[in-house]
Amino acid sequence: MTTVTRARGGWWHDFVCPTHGTELLEARGDAFVCTYGCELHGEPYASAWLVLEHQAAARLARTAARRFRRHGDPADQAQALAIVREFADYSAEITAEWNRDSESWMLQGKLFKQALTEAIWATQIADAVVVLADDEAAREAMGAPVATMLEALVETIVESRRVLVVERDDLTSNYVAWLDAAGGLATLALAALGGVAPHGDQARWISQAVEHSAVAIGQDGWEWEGSTYYHLFVLRAYLLTLAGADPAALDRALVQRLRRMVDVLVGFAGPDGRLPMLHDGPYDRLGVHLEVVEICVLAGQLWDRTGLDAVEAWARRRIGERHDGLEDLLDGWFSGAPLAAPGDAPGRGSVLFADVGYAVVRSEASSLQAVLDAGPHGGSHGHLDTLALYLYGDGVAWQPAPGVPPYGSALRRDYYARTTAHPTVRADDADQLESSARVERWEVDPAADTTLVHASSSEAIDGVRLDRRVESTGGILIDVLCAATADGSVRTFTSALRPAVPFEVLQHGDGWRTGWSGPSGRRLHGHHVADVASVLVDAPGRGPSDDPTVPLAVGDWTATAARVTFVSVFAEAEVSPITSIRLDGGRLVLGLSDGRTLERELLP
Repeated sequence: MTTVTRARGGWWHDFVCPTHGTELLEARGDAFVCTYGCELHGEPYASAWLVLEHQAAARLARTAARRFRRHGDPADQAQALAIVREFADYSAEITAEWNRDSESWMLQGKLFKQALTEAIWATQIADAVVVLADDEAAREAMGAPVATMLEALVETIVESRRVLVVERDDLTSNYVAWLDAAGGLATLALAALGGVAPHGDQARWISQAVEHSAVAIGQDGWEWEGSTYYHLFVLRAYLLTLAGADPAALDRALVQRLRRMVDVLVGFAGPDGRLPMLHDGPYDRLGVHLEVVEICVLAGQLWDRTGLDAVEAWARRRIGERHDGLEDLLDGWFSGAPLAAPGDAPGRGSVLFADVGYAVVRSEASSLQAVLDAGPHGGSHGHLDTLALYLYGDGVAWQPAPGVPPYGSALRRDYYARTTAHPTVRADDADQLESSARVERWEVDPAADTTLVHASSSEAIDGVRLDRRVESTGGILIDVLCAATADGSVRTFTSALRPAVPFEVLQHGDGWRTGWSGPSGRRLHGHHVADVASVLVDAPGRGPSDDPTVPLAVGDWTATAARVTFVSVFAEAEVSPITSIRLDGGRLVLGLSDGRTLERELLP
């Protein structure tokens, strides 16, 4: 039975409903249907679907090959061989010609519009070949056609990397990591078939990964774009590039960078293992959860301990019964024993990632976790969300980074990458500029269970200085956000609350109280007061980007002044421990249910 459609794939990000912004379902005949019932036909949906179909076929080949090696069922071997041979036969027809449908901004591919897509597909096909080649009969069945496909793939990858790194001078691109992964695995597959790689052995590709990681990964372990998804994307590519290597023989600097990248995930994850999806990336997508599990499995073979247990468990819960089991078959990825984990692995306290500018604020007294975005814009995958404050709990995303829908959706740029989608401040209802912030102060006192971070930016809004100070003390989170014009002119400032849960607003005295309803009766209480006349509007809005059509109440808190300070205090509890909130001159005064009074200076 034919399992591979003999046609070139397009760009998977086009597989999105233009009306609802949700990723489309599988093809049904010649129709592509969205979750709300829209039926779409033709391009760009057909070629986008082909990308997903080709990637699924490659994953099936990889899964079946590894299942055969584990269990010995000839049907699995036959299925994997059939897919690999079908791709080889079709590749023979198209490898002499680049894809004419590629768009001008793309790195041109052959089987797909993008060379990046080709590289992702190639890693799976090549891994299937490596595993199948353990069996002599399977090696003979693949023969010259598969070897020819792999040789052509290496040529495509080498040329694509030359265009990207030499012609475009873009060594930091996340594409480079995937081209190296594809080149390394295709080279291993050729060797497994008894061939000779046309551009050197696997050592070349690993050395290129060393080169790329030196410029793409910061000292704090983050991939330079500051996107959670692209951090995962690049880390996964590096781990795939190292297939068959002896951990003990790897470049020490590369191993240290990889470890810092893993530690980022450990230190950034919420209390339930959920990874906040800052900047571009899917908010909740099966493919991403599978990628996270693969990273956890492969990293778990590079070191004897990673700290990723909660992250992997969260991803597996999201996958549920949809899992085909591939990641559980990826044993023996390295040729040597795992390395001993470094003794300074991060714990679950507050952490500042200094290069990317993300501050994670935690308390022992509560599962409430805050993430302050005080970093650079992040380039093409960045958002206009300087000094945004994201809130997470155990089993609930209270005010999460929303991610983006597939890039073919207009909502990516028209809403989700814009300031209005994020819990930060805007002036005169306009977006922020592409900008950076600076961390002015960072203090952690574990004995007192307190963390304080203060960050500022004079770039996000022209002529305006923004300051945000976030303090966690004994499970209470105090957020002080100040906007001030440099010349004393009056502007209309709006501080946004962007919940992903049911949300209500009540005016109370001189301020407001907000109620956030999580699963299983969980509650987050917010208390809000400003130092000038203001109004907090309970408005209709969008939720996270996995389904942009879901209506959610949001909060827009607006004041017109030359300078305004918005103060919010949050607590996770059945009943709020905060009984009163007021501003007394330059001080915040909180009354607590246990009779204590908590006072803090406002920002100068």
